[in-house]
Amino acid sequence: MTIENLQQNLIQDFEFFEDWTQRYEHMIELGKALPLIDKTHKTEENIIKGCQSKVWIHAHLDGDKVKFTADSDAIITKGIIAILIRAVSYTHLRAH
Repeated sequence: MTIENLQQNLIQDFEFFEDWTQRYEHMIELGKALPLIDKTHKTEENIIKGCQSKVWIHAHLDGDKVKFTADSDAIITKGIIAILIRAVSYTHLRAH
């Protein structure tokens, strides 16, 4: 999948909804479905600096793929993180 395909899929996902309330609810649901970060990874090292909400993200190698888990203390922010993880999970970057 290309980044252009991913972008189009995300646009289509949100075009389905008629108003911003429904879009926010969808983002909240995406956040709820996000694989939770283990409490041992909720460290200062994994926190995103400069964000008003607390946001933790952890990446680990699973075979040849990088897997992400995350959490936030704000539900909309957590939905945004879910969208970002979806985006980076579709890109297949490998170290050579």
